Amino acid sequence: MASDELLLELAEEGICSLRFYTWAEPTVSLGYFQPSSLLANSKELKTLPWVRRATGGEALVHHHELTYALGLPLIIAGQKSTLWQEKMHLVIQKSLLLLGVSLSEINLPEQRNDPSNLLCFHHHAPQDLIINRHKVVGSAQRKKKRGVIQHGGILLAQSIYTPSLPGILELSGIKLCPEKLSSIIVNESRDALGWAFKASVWSPEEEARIQHFMKHRYADAGWNNKR
Repeated sequence: MASDELLLELAEEGICSLRFYTWAEPTVSLGYFQPSSLLANSKELKTLPWVRRATGGEALVHHHELTYALGLPLIIAGQKSTLWQEKMHLVIQKSLLLLGVSLSEINLPEQRNDPSNLLCFHHHAPQDLIINRHKVVGSAQRKKKRGVIQHGGILLAQSIYTPSLPGILELSGIKLCPEKLSSIIVNESRDALGWAFKASVWSPEEEARIQHFMKHRYADAGWNNKR
C-alpha cells in the first residue's frame, strides 16, 4: 500500500504507472472510509493482518488474488475518472478470455448482499466483472487535486477466510498464473490504451518515499485505526 501511495504522488507529478502484485500472507485491506470496528465483528477476519487502503470502497481479503494499482495524472484520467474502472475492466475481461475465462459485466443496478457492509465482493456495481453472478473483479479509486490512484482485485480462487466468495478457479475450473495474467494485461493495455509501458524498479529516492509512507501511515496503528 505504501508503494501504491507513491504511484498516486507520481501521478500528481505527471507520471502514469501500472503495478501488479500478490500477497505474502492472507491480509485484509479496509476501504479508506470504513471503520476499523467492522473487523472486530468478523470471526473469520479479525485474526488476519490488516491495513487501510488509500482508496475507497469496502474490505478485500487478499489471499488468492492478483492486485493491480493504476496511477493516472488527472489531466489524463479526466474529471469523470471512474470511466477508468470500466476501461481497466474491459482490458482485464479481454485478457482473461485469452486464457479461456469468460466474464461479463454485471449490468445490473448496485446491489449489496452483505448486511455488515464489510466485504467489497459482496457489493456489486454495474462495472464489476462476474462469472455466474459471482463478482470476481472489482476496483476502487481515490482522486486528489492532480492525480488518481485506482486499486483493483482479481479473485483467482476462493479463500478459506471468505467461503461465500468463489473465485475464478471454482467458477471456471481454470487455475491462473498471476505472472502470466499480469503480462497479458500489460499487453492488452498497450493495445487498448495506446500506452508504451516500460518495466522499471524503484529508484533509491522512490524507495525512501515508500519507507516514509510505510512508517507514518500503513505501519502506524494510529493511522490505520483513525476511523
